[in-house]
Amino acid sequence: MSVPTTATELIDHILTRFHEIHRRELPGIVALARALEGKGATPALADDLDVMANALEMHMFKEEMRLFPMMEQGGNTLIAHLIADMRAEHLSHANVVAELRDRMANVAAPAGIEPEVAALSGALAKLFDDLKQHVHLEEEVLFPMFDVRPAS
Repeated sequence: MSVPTTATELIDHILTRFHEIHRRELPGIVALARALEGKGATPALADDLDVMANALEMHMFKEEMRLFPMMEQGGNTLIAHLIADMRAEHLSHANVVAELRDRMANVAAPAGIEPEVAALSGALAKLFDDLKQHVHLEEEVLFPMFDVRPAS
């Protein structure tokens, strides 16, 4: 599929390809991490994934309720501030992803649950790749359509 070229088309793509999928997949990932904690693997990973899921939900909600509608209406004087906030949140999410990726790479699977740990690792790899693509589309394609930097 080619990348949509208008803001409205791109926003629709981001909503269906990323926001909906994050919302659908994250609860299962958190549940799997929590189940593995109960079996002696991934200590505290589920709580941290839950915190990340909540932060991501708040971020997507702000985009859906404030930023995207403003973009679909052509933008206004506040858009630069909203974009700056979203960029800052993207950096924060990237730091959390890097930490979670490192922690997952160091998980030692207790005997007998290796397939479940591998499933969690695969689900996280997909999530992290989706997040990378999601942020790239916003940062490199969508935001530049409205990129007027706020005055310092």
